[in-house]
Amino acid sequence: MFSDISIYLTYGYMHKTPTSFILAKTVNKDIDTPPSEQWDTEKPNAWFVHMAVGDGAIKHWIKLMPFTLPYVGWARENKQKPIKFYDLNRIIRRK
Repeated sequence: MFSDISIYLTYGYMHKTPTSFILAKTVNKDIDTPPSEQWDTEKPNAWFVHMAVGDGAIKHWIKLMPFTLPYVGWARENKQKPIKFYDLNRIIRRK
């Protein structure tokens, strides 16, 4: 966990409150390199949420993200699902 926090503090974003914890970074969802292996991407088009802990953590992140990109994606690790990207505008409208 320390290595994840360290690299996200350097190349991504970390947000922590008493009730939530989020690690996210910008990626290009359309290239062959997996989002987990993309760092300092030149032409990002999506936010990749590596870890979101807490009720409503993704919704919370959408309010906090420093700038918008067309897509946001994450994996449901506890359900062993692949990373899926969603249109950010559709997520914002659903809130």
